[in-house]
Amino acid sequence: MPRTEYIRKVKQQLVRRRESLTRSLAGEMRSLKNLHESGVGDEVDASLVAEQMELGGQLAEVESRELAKINEALERIRSGRYGKCDSCGGNIKAARLQAVPHATECIDCARAGERRLSNDDNPRGYSRDHHMTPEEAA
Repeated sequence: MPRTEYIRKVKQQLVRRRESLTRSLAGEMRSLKNLHESGVGDEVDASLVAEQMELGGQLAEVESRELAKINEALERIRSGRYGKCDSCGGNIKAARLQAVPHATECIDCARAGERRLSNDDNPRGYSRDHHMTPEEAA
């Protein structure tokens, strides 16, 4: 399939997903508002409402981040930058874009970035199983 046809199909998928997320977020916000406005009876009810609000808020946050990534991908399509790696400027392979339609880096650059982050979190290069000696901890 030609790249322009592929990008057109991805755009349609992204627009559909954006619409779905927008509806879902609107529903989540209504539910959170209703939970907040509902009178709670006892401490158990209040605890359950607080937990439901926390979970609903977390879900809305995840959906909002995905929505932002989709909007960014649609902007990249409009500007002609879709499918180009932000780090190296090369083409992002179609298989990666199918798996992660809002990808902004090719797999090699994304892995390199993950390794850098991992090394930043673990500057001594220890495996996750490594236990420090008292001298190392000091």
